[in-house]
Amino acid sequence: MRIVYGVQSTGRGHLTRFAALKPLFDADGHELLVIVSGRHDPPRFFLDALGASRCERMPGFAMADDGTGGISKRKTASAFLADMPELFKSLYLGHKLITEFDPHFIISDFDPITGSPMVAPSVFKIGIGNWAMARRSGVDQLTGYRLEKFNTSLAIKLCSSGVDVVLNCHFYPYDDDCLPPILRPDIWTAEPSNAGHLLVYHSFPGRLDPIIRYARACPAQRILLYGYPERPKGMPANMEFQSGADGFLHDLATCDAYVGTAGFQAVCEAFYLQKRIVVQPIVGHYEQMWNAARLEELGMGRWHRTDLIDELAVPFNRALHEQLAPWYRTGTRTCYNRVLRSAGSATSD
Repeated sequence: MRIVYGVQSTGRGHLTRFAALKPLFDADGHELLVIVSGRHDPPRFFLDALGASRCERMPGFAMADDGTGGISKRKTASAFLADMPELFKSLYLGHKLITEFDPHFIISDFDPITGSPMVAPSVFKIGIGNWAMARRSGVDQLTGYRLEKFNTSLAIKLCSSGVDVVLNCHFYPYDDDCLPPILRPDIWTAEPSNAGHLLVYHSFPGRLDPIIRYARACPAQRILLYGYPERPKGMPANMEFQSGADGFLHDLATCDAYVGTAGFQAVCEAFYLQKRIVVQPIVGHYEQMWNAARLEELGMGRWHRTDLIDELAVPFNRALHEQLAPWYRTGTRTCYNRVLRSAGSATSD
């Protein structure tokens, strides 16, 4: 079949899901047109996964950092308005490319181009991701975050209002419709060990203060940080900023513990590799705060609120890992099969 796969380049999670699913599409002989939206250049593992498939890059839109560990609503809105002419050009180009490609269906992983109702509206669209899980009926909601929920819902509408069906992935099987996470292929051959370092992954300078305090309190421990283009001034000597992403998986597999934002993919990888987890959800990002609350509720990790030393002292939940690891290992194949089943049901109607 001819399949369009739209993926956003902001964050690694969307890109790693593609890298995991791509070998299955190749094995079954499907032809892919890949559309990548976003301001960030895709990392090497994504480019390697592309293989011979055609890939088109488009700008998309970006969220602006407020400098204190959150998203600036004013700056993000201003940037969105400034980028709107470019976004409309991308929507037009995406529609033209997809129409010429004439796909059987479209997969959209939180991509504003393929997820738009203005792009190829007659083609069946399947959304993939964890973003819809926090909005499922019967799932507990956070109280006191109405504005955050509204803002995140607006972003979801921009990226998925044209999607016909959504396949929900999550780090815990809440019900039969909740699919396992889609982890990158390299995770299965990674060998967890403990080299003693702390791994930090985020790109918000406003979130560094607790890391700095921890580094000064534990000067003998190496702290490897990913997500920053360059080393900020005045950092303790044991905070080592990694310029590229190629060594991330190795450093995650061999770390003592993981600290990062409450994004879905990295949390799932850290848990599968049996790492203690402390998350710093992005301020104003409802989905991340919901993830952090669920992590604590399930005993998978901690939401950073007070002292990082105390939070990192909580032992890893090995019993829960034994329960969920087999489910995680089925994720890629399960989601791939569900994609084809959803597409088949739609095209046969």
